[in-house]
Amino acid sequence: MLKKLILFSLFAGILFGGYSKKKFTLNLQAANFTPAEQKPIEVHPEVLNLQESFSNVADAVKPAVVNISTLHLEKVQNNPYEFFFMDPDEMFEQYFNAPPGQGPQRQKPQQKKYMERKVPGTGSGVIIDPDGYILTNEHVVRDADEIKVTLADNPDKLLDGKVIGRDERTDLAVVKIKSNGKLPYAKLGNSDIVRVGDWAIAIGSPFGLEQTVTAGIISAARQNLAIEGRNYKDLIQTDAAINPGNSGGPLVNIRAEVIGINSAIYTPSGGFAGIGFAIPINRAKEIIPQLREKGKVVRGWIGVVLESKIDDATAAVFGVPDKQGAFIKEVLPDNPAAKAGLKRGDIIREFDGKNLKNNIDLQNIVSAIPPNKKVKIKIIRNKKELMLDLTTVEAPSSLSSVEENGESETKESSKEKSDQEKWLGATLKDIRPGMRERLSIQNSVKGVIVVQIDEGSKAESTGLAMGDIVRGMNQEECENLDAFRALAKKLKAKNGIVLDVWRRGESIYLSYMGAEK
Repeated sequence: MLKKLILFSLFAGILFGGYSKKKFTLNLQAANFTPAEQKPIEVHPEVLNLQESFSNVADAVKPAVVNISTLHLEKVQNNPYEFFFMDPDEMFEQYFNAPPGQGPQRQKPQQKKYMERKVPGTGSGVIIDPDGYILTNEHVVRDADEIKVTLADNPDKLLDGKVIGRDERTDLAVVKIKSNGKLPYAKLGNSDIVRVGDWAIAIGSPFGLEQTVTAGIISAARQNLAIEGRNYKDLIQTDAAINPGNSGGPLVNIRAEVIGINSAIYTPSGGFAGIGFAIPINRAKEIIPQLREKGKVVRGWIGVVLESKIDDATAAVFGVPDKQGAFIKEVLPDNPAAKAGLKRGDIIREFDGKNLKNNIDLQNIVSAIPPNKKVKIKIIRNKKELMLDLTTVEAPSSLSSVEENGESETKESSKEKSDQEKWLGATLKDIRPGMRERLSIQNSVKGVIVVQIDEGSKAESTGLAMGDIVRGMNQEECENLDAFRALAKKLKAKNGIVLDVWRRGESIYLSYMGAEK
């Protein structure tokens, strides 16, 4: 019986094993089976025309788009590692070279040694003149010690580039290259007629790759942004993919006309997030002649720093009936505004006979006015209108060269006190000498310091923060806690309260309007 069972098991294994093998072979044959030929999908002629339009734009503009690679020499320490207390050499010197019987001796720190390192950069540009003039971003060529340009038709050849003009305020620059013949160039369009929803095509060299083309639409046409501490106005927003390396490349419309220069992206990760910005080409066309002829843009300048807007509380306190005008946050010393008598808190309503709705209006008018021109300005100060005479000067070529702190230090005159004041959930004290030293507060800065903010309080919602120094309220100064108390008692929150605040070296206004005192 056992022999029969074994023979049956072997027979079954051979039978089913052979069946499985045969089945597997059949499955392989089925996988290689070729189905009947499918009919081609019909595409609407308008869709094909649109596709053809994108291809035509790419063919027309790509030859004029270049890659710009830069090298910047910077000095770095020979030792790339940093130590919090002392480096190993210093530690050994102190512990092992000390005189017998004595502990470690404090040695004079040795002078650090530096070496030069080449820092590479990459960006894009667009040829705007057949003689080799290239428009790009100023930040692409900023501080570059060497500039190399690669043309689309010869990616293996590097041409020397030279910056002939740059403008930090618009983030635009013109680079010149030499060529044996005329170069292909792009046609400049009209960015003032751009509409939200229009097609937008970005061309450039992201991540150092060869030319790429991405398409999207115009998401917004007038965006004012602060990018890396600088304010840019009327930027074109698009969802066409813009990535690192696209900076300086053209943003074009469906007619192959340049409508902007790709400049910045919003990204939480460092890559494309669907929000990119381009400088309107009309802003570039305004300054290109000066960049080519003078190397810079000559603008008017008055020397003021402006608040972002005039809100309800500010309008009520300062006496601005329609919330229109340019609100002065800071007057830079030794500049035309200071010489004309303008003060922090003034509202400029008219400049050179032109009404101002906001800060942008003032910036546009002043930039367009030549230096050394005498103008009349109308302001509101203490709810009264005044007329002042002002003479413009040439704007500084670099924003970083503007001196914003011309105050001379004076001795502190307020008497130190140990008490404090609670106001809208903020705890305020007089500024003690120790606080000034720890927080780097100049002696010339007078006021009361915020030492605590209650969570969810009116002070927190107003924007006050620990370390803020309240210098005044509603255009009245409060140099110490007694002056602050007196002001706080007479002011009514329902009429609006505007705080004059010093925060880490910057002057700001904070406003509050409510039912509480």
